[in-house]
Amino acid sequence: MAETLEEAKKEAAALRKQLDEWAEAYYAKDAPEVEDYVYDQKYQRLLDLENAFPALRSSDSITQRVGGSVNSDLPKVEHPVPMLSMGDVFSKEELRDFDQRMQKAVGHPVAYNVELKIDGLSLSLEYQDGKLFRASTRGNGRVGEDVTSNVRYIKDIPQTLPQKLTTEVRGECYMGKEAFAKLNQERDDQGETVFANPRNAAAGSLRQLDPKVTKKRQLSTFIYTWVNPPEGISSQHQAIQELAKLGFHTNETGRKLASLEEVFDYIDEYTKKRDSLVYGIDGIVLKVDDLALQQELGNTVKVPRWEIAYKFQPEEEETIVRDIEWTVGRTGVVTPTAVMDPVQLAGTTVARASLHNPDLLQKLGVRLGDTVKLHKAGDIIPEISEVVLSKRPADSKEYEIPAECPSCGHKLVHLNDEVALRCINPSCPAQVEEGITHFASRQAMNIAGLGPKIVKQLIDKGLVHNVADLYYLTADDLSQLDHFKEKSINKLLAAIAASKQNSVELLLFGLGIDGIGGKVAQLIAQKFKNMSKIMQASVQDLTAIDTIGMTIAESLTAYFKQAEAQALVDQLRQAGVNMDYLGPAAPEAAADNFFKGKTVVLTGKLAHYTRSEFTKKLETLGAKVTGSVSKKTDCLIYGEDAGSKLAKAEKLGIQRLSEAEAISEIE
Repeated sequence: MAETLEEAKKEAAALRKQLDEWAEAYYAKDAPEVEDYVYDQKYQRLLDLENAFPALRSSDSITQRVGGSVNSDLPKVEHPVPMLSMGDVFSKEELRDFDQRMQKAVGHPVAYNVELKIDGLSLSLEYQDGKLFRASTRGNGRVGEDVTSNVRYIKDIPQTLPQKLTTEVRGECYMGKEAFAKLNQERDDQGETVFANPRNAAAGSLRQLDPKVTKKRQLSTFIYTWVNPPEGISSQHQAIQELAKLGFHTNETGRKLASLEEVFDYIDEYTKKRDSLVYGIDGIVLKVDDLALQQELGNTVKVPRWEIAYKFQPEEEETIVRDIEWTVGRTGVVTPTAVMDPVQLAGTTVARASLHNPDLLQKLGVRLGDTVKLHKAGDIIPEISEVVLSKRPADSKEYEIPAECPSCGHKLVHLNDEVALRCINPSCPAQVEEGITHFASRQAMNIAGLGPKIVKQLIDKGLVHNVADLYYLTADDLSQLDHFKEKSINKLLAAIAASKQNSVELLLFGLGIDGIGGKVAQLIAQKFKNMSKIMQASVQDLTAIDTIGMTIAESLTAYFKQAEAQALVDQLRQAGVNMDYLGPAAPEAAADNFFKGKTVVLTGKLAHYTRSEFTKKLETLGAKVTGSVSKKTDCLIYGEDAGSKLAKAEKLGIQRLSEAEAISEIE
């Protein structure tokens, strides 16, 4: 501890600056720069300084704030009841201190509802007359972000309650381990920055401006707080039971425990079970179970006095980096992977960890022979957190990033200042192998029986060099493959022949063009009808399609400008592969009308349409229907018993139409 006020002042200023920078990266950018325990250690040090020297404490210190800044483009929401943070402890001794404070404050032993601390972000859900009308993030505790339109795509959040309650509940929005691993793998394959942990993946997915992105991300929730519970609910455990009856997703592992020894047993149990859970946890939460006692104990400026979070110690092991391997993905992204001495970590043996891209490798400063600290991000993905410099060999040399592709020797490049290093040689063997596997996958051309092992054999034996070569294979060719007899040969040839009849969007997706997913391929095919017109489309033609931006348009046009790509399509055409769109026509653009291009909100009880029917009607007319009123809302349509949305629209000066007036504009 600093010995003088001047020393403490200097150290506290440095800590605040560093913590503010880390908090901005964590809360606002969903891209943490350090592990949670590193942040926690620095934060605790600042708290200790402020407690030892109270004159240092100020309202702008991070110890007096909740969460981070709210600087996204999402509409803002004021929380009438602040969404506070939680105090942290890191040992059972500190939990004893907390328990003694509780007993001293109320004059008798207290029971706790003990819950798992989910690795996600805080979420508020507000209901009016049993209907979900607003969802928001915690933000800085007083002001959060409106994420209503995104939350409507989270399957376990009830849109309508079985009772017509006007109430607010809160909980945690999280991403399961499997969804987290899948998302990071997809981002890694595309050369995009991966999420550091499930919490940041959930935050980045929920705080999207495009709800369709949220929909794809497989988010879930656990609801655990009832801000204004109905009469008759007197405890935390009872509140959770009643929330479950209303259809909210609650965590069934919580328990009401009467003694601290029982709490310690619970901590020990879930420290062991942590790795087997399908979602990430980073600790255990103790809450005084009696709601009346919670009210009596109250809050500090930042945290409730009646709850505390016990944080798990990070599970970390040291190991030695023996090699760094570089692999080439389907889109040419070259990814470094550290190969290390095997260690046991979170229940499994780990010997490899992705370094994702050259920037991260250089930021960590990893060298061959280095001793590194290894942990699992989100309890699932092995990750190097730092190099142990004190154990670096004396003859250590800085690791050189390769300049040439490990597969074909082609020069590696950075495209558009992205962090990914790429091989842009379309004939690169590694890319060809990944590309053919993708082309044959179920979502693309769906060539049953043509998996990665068969593709590798076809390439190794010189039978295929690109996807078009698949359509020129013969029975004699396939007879050269291991374990391929007449039945296997005929099945694969039949599957290849059947794929020729696919609609052109499957072919377009199968070509593996960077940024062209299945949905985008369908939109493009619907618009241009055949491959020839798609290949001739300009950037302007493509960006005229709703939801397609410059990045995708430039990627597609750049691909088809290549002579190799044009020759490949010609080979496919000559092989008899269908080049036309065979699917349903694209919806016709709405004719000019009052609602076209407007953002509309519906509220109240409608007499002539159901809410769903009216929404579809308005969308057919070209309107965008959202669930919450904001400055971006153009028009509010209200029925009987309209509540806060109508009041807010009046306050913001937004045009308001009764249901009858809106129908007259339609008809």
